[in-house]
Amino acid sequence: MKIFYRVKITLLKQCKLVLVLGLFLYSSFSAQAQSLVWEENFDGSTINPETWTFDLGDGCERGICGWGNNELEYYTSRPENARIENGNLLIEARREDFLGKSFTSARLKTFGRVHFKYGTLEARIKVPNLENGLWPAYWMLGTTGKWPASGEIDIMEMGSASAIRDGVINKRTGTAVHWESGNAQADYNKDYNSPTDLTDDYHVYKMTWDAEAIKVFIDGTEFFNINIAGAAGSDLEEFHQQQYILLNLAVGGTYTGIPTAAGVTAPLPGKMYVDYIKLYQNPGDELYLGKDNAYAGNFGIYSENSDINGKLTYGQDANLYIWNNLATIPGATAYEGNELLALRATAGNWFGFGVENKPIN
Repeated sequence: MKIFYRVKITLLKQCKLVLVLGLFLYSSFSAQAQSLVWEENFDGSTINPETWTFDLGDGCERGICGWGNNELEYYTSRPENARIENGNLLIEARREDFLGKSFTSARLKTFGRVHFKYGTLEARIKVPNLENGLWPAYWMLGTTGKWPASGEIDIMEMGSASAIRDGVINKRTGTAVHWESGNAQADYNKDYNSPTDLTDDYHVYKMTWDAEAIKVFIDGTEFFNINIAGAAGSDLEEFHQQQYILLNLAVGGTYTGIPTAAGVTAPLPGKMYVDYIKLYQNPGDELYLGKDNAYAGNFGIYSENSDINGKLTYGQDANLYIWNNLATIPGATAYEGNELLALRATAGNWFGFGVENKPIN
């Protein structure tokens, strides 16, 4: 196999015996044990840049201030917020004034590094005291399409407003999936209430995902099960595409029901520890391993009349986001070629636009 920046592994297909029970309930049996195909044990001295990159800022750069959830933190890549400590990834949320925000934290992702379709993904995680306002998450997003059409699987998230209301904030973990249905957001979620505080020790959060169902377990106990096959899965194509992994510790926001810094009462700094993440797969499952780093020098200078490699086609490889204070200019003439998007910004307010693209290395 020739390797150039990335490897796509597709194994031979394996037949499975499947029993479907109702819309969301499903049980399956695989005759062959899964194999460990990827793991992250955080054994190095620093976070591995060939596996992890960071989401930075407060989301406003992407036109989703508060990351679409009214979160209160500013995400950084500083060691104060994310580092390796005693063989663990440590994500630390801090109360500090930073670029207009009252809190800092970190959000890491494997986008462009590790994507997969189907398998068993498990992580051993210890969360901090969440009471109230901290929101740890171990989750996945699809690599194609714009949310929610990309699909989202929240394997573990804690600190919800309902858990605060019910007095179980440190005992309740939740799982949710989000997708697009009829041009609108669709959701399905389930909670698990532990008899003991989940903040006292490490716990293993496991997801099994195949062509038939997504299931989630905590310490071996199943509490979430959704059927994504057949008639029930006809609107769930998002969950038959590759996804990547995210880890973060948010502060405040819609999920917590805490919209202001004054409402955050959790002890800070709050520390989320991740001991390991492991992926097991069957033959036929997909795994992508890559190093999709930013190109050096000039890249992606697009022209209709030039023949270049690596160009991006809007609507296929890339999305163009137009933000505040921009209006189109009718009747403008293209400098070359026939296609043109002309924009005008008025004085006295900020403006901007940006391009988001899929990995193409």
